[in-house]
Amino acid sequence: MQYKGFIPKLALLISAFSLLSGISRAQYNEAGILVGWSSYKGELAEHLFKNKLNDFGGGVFFRHNWNRHWSWKLAVNYGRVEGDDALASNDFAVDRNLSFYSNVLDISPVIEFNFFPYETGNRYYPFTPYIFTGISVFHFNPKAELGNDVYELQPLTTEGEKGYKRFQVAIPIGGGIKFTAGRIGIGIEVGARRTYTDYLDDVSTVYPELNQLLAAKGQTAVSLSDRSFSSRDTTSIVPSSYLKQRGNSQDKDWYLFGGVTLYFRLTSLLRDICKPFKNRRYI
Repeated sequence: MQYKGFIPKLALLISAFSLLSGISRAQYNEAGILVGWSSYKGELAEHLFKNKLNDFGGGVFFRHNWNRHWSWKLAVNYGRVEGDDALASNDFAVDRNLSFYSNVLDISPVIEFNFFPYETGNRYYPFTPYIFTGISVFHFNPKAELGNDVYELQPLTTEGEKGYKRFQVAIPIGGGIKFTAGRIGIGIEVGARRTYTDYLDDVSTVYPELNQLLAAKGQTAVSLSDRSFSSRDTTSIVPSSYLKQRGNSQDKDWYLFGGVTLYFRLTSLLRDICKPFKNRRYI
């Protein structure tokens, strides 16, 4: 009779131990790198995924897995984006004749969701597609070449604006696939960023009054503001470009990081809390 109450308690203890063990295995940290490319969509590039001027981009990240479906990740990415009207498919952009490039530093805390149960180092959960979103804070600094020199465009206020901030926020939207190979994970990831600025390429609204720009910022600003072929036409009367369309402020700019991820499992959240979990093996 003295064992009647002990058996249910033992069963409850074993169940709790199993549940806690499962949680400990599900919660773990990872660190990794992204090696790939960066691109941009805006006034000077018509497509985000078909940009003819893709550049090298990459980064590092830390991921904490809450369980086999949900995790959060902090990523730091760096790459170059650029655009050129010479590659455009419409006459307006070709005549506008603008170009730019900018290095982009991006810091993105995001939430990830795995469609299938996944755990790095666990052969029973070896693969999943996933998606993510969150928020990005990024720094950019558009530049353009004039002759043999390179100029930062933001200080020149090429559209006569008061100036825009070179630190901005964006919404990252992306996804990929993950594979486990022991404690190492391999993946393919693509993440687009919808920004809340239209000045990633320094092109957004209309041409300024060039005489005012000349007085305020000098001839370099004027030369980089209006580089259109029509403005150089000396064989016919060409009206002033003042207030003519230069960009589309209603269509905000995008940028993208994508490539191959390589990451490794660091530790379990509960590894050192309870002795039964110490020195356990990954299955």
